[in-house]
Amino acid sequence: MDEKNTENYNKLIGTRVKMIRITKHISQTALAKEIGVTQTHLSNIENGRAGLTIPNLIKLHQVLQCPISEFFKDFEEESSETSAAGDITLEDIVELAKMLKKNRE
Repeated sequence: MDEKNTENYNKLIGTRVKMIRITKHISQTALAKEIGVTQTHLSNIENGRAGLTIPNLIKLHQVLQCPISEFFKDFEEESSETSAAGDITLEDIVELAKMLKKNRE
């Protein structure tokens, strides 16, 4: 597997981690603490700048209470849909809205 493919897979897996985290209403900081990494490292995973290790994949599976296969769901279909670095996604907007709502409460 060449470096470009690895980067693409890292982005896809990272996006899936972020989507699952958001749907579970868990902040990035809280999830990072639960799996034993820094918030910066989790951010790098979610944005495809860092790969996900097997031990961290298992921890994510346990904390997020989802099947490991969920991180790879529709993997091939999404490879053509990845957004360019820096693009704001719908998931980003949803997460921001939830955080704003939580801060108002």
